[in-house]
Amino acid sequence: MDRKLYTRAVVLILSLLMIAGMTGIGEEKEVYASYSRYVTASSLTIRKSASTKSKKMGSYKRGTKIVCYGTKGSWTKVRKSGRYCYVYTSYLSKSKPSSGSSKGQQVANYATQFVGNPYKYGGTSLTRGADCSGFTQSVYRHFGYSIPRTSSAQRSAGKKVSWSSKKAGDLICYYGHVAIYIGNNKVVHASSAKTGIKITSPANYRSVACVRRIVK
Repeated sequence: MDRKLYTRAVVLILSLLMIAGMTGIGEEKEVYASYSRYVTASSLTIRKSASTKSKKMGSYKRGTKIVCYGTKGSWTKVRKSGRYCYVYTSYLSKSKPSSGSSKGQQVANYATQFVGNPYKYGGTSLTRGADCSGFTQSVYRHFGYSIPRTSSAQRSAGKKVSWSSKKAGDLICYYGHVAIYIGNNKVVHASSAKTGIKITSPANYRSVACVRRIVK
């Protein structure tokens, strides 16, 4: 073979190999270790990004087993319609939740639907804004239960139960604050103007005054 022709052939082959290598790098896909979790909320919103203000991409029903791909802050990465999206980690569990047929569990499930909504001092709206006692009062009212308006007065509502006997749907009364127990050592509450309605764990993250059972 002519030496010049041979040299050109070698250069051409090397060039093609370099282009192929660059293309391979450009097409590299993200790979995440996956694991399974169950949805514990009655309806879990899927968000485009890890924020309650992000676009809604759909939802999962309670008890749905989903594949997860890691976490980002308080959010878990999932796949929806071929793309990565996010759900709130607090609504996921390693074990499948109970049927949730009890009224207390229904109260807990209903209350968690408003996570991410605003806190408003003196407010009672579950969507436009509520303070801690306004939130609990409005949640129980939805199920036909009437309790006092203020957090201090709510300490006398329903029946007192021990901390060890608490169940989903019970009212957790702190000193100057109230929340609703949702199970798994977690509460949902209208926390502050900065964080809005949120889920907190452990349930005794602050001094507990008493536990009241509102739901019969």
